[in-house]
Amino acid sequence: MKISTRLVGILGLILGSLSSYAATVVVEVGDNFYRPATVTIRPGDQVRFLNVGTSSHPTVSDSNPALWQTFVISTSNTSFTTTPLSTAGTFAYHCSAHAGMNGSIVVDPNAPLATLDAKAASTMLNVYPNPSKGLVVVTVNQKVNSAYKLRLTNILGREIRSFMLQPEAASAGIPLNLSDLPAGMYFYSLVMNDKVVSTKRFVLQN
Repeated sequence: MKISTRLVGILGLILGSLSSYAATVVVEVGDNFYRPATVTIRPGDQVRFLNVGTSSHPTVSDSNPALWQTFVISTSNTSFTTTPLSTAGTFAYHCSAHAGMNGSIVVDPNAPLATLDAKAASTMLNVYPNPSKGLVVVTVNQKVNSAYKLRLTNILGREIRSFMLQPEAASAGIPLNLSDLPAGMYFYSLVMNDKVVSTKRFVLQN
């Protein structure tokens, strides 16, 4: 009985340590696009679909069996996270409301560890004031490194600006002047090692 209990405890520690290496990779869902269109993860990782657009996108798994029941990403339902994906292969999906809006998930045991999310999960990016007339301050709740950058896109998902975040963003904040951009809605994303950590809306006024 003692041996069985000990084995169960050891197994629990092993499973716990394995889960600590799992990552969640973000796919942005915009108006007629998934970004990135293809993501590569390791077995046990998850994919989080995050709304950055203004339309509704019923996202259908093309696999058999399906990886998920069809879910809708919209302004009222802003995210969906898959269960951990364990089977190696390439799994396609599409938006049933918009022709040509397709994506795929590659599960590859030999893919590099997607370690960013363990670190990025507690990293919060903020741009204020929001709405703004152009002069804003960028802050991050913890010290950043050279891998972090701020990416600004329009509602079509087109990149407008990108800025490398400096360490002072974690304390005093970094001032930016966006007054030369047209008024409207934008999205700002925290990007680490070319992977999107989080995305928020930003409104620029005249």
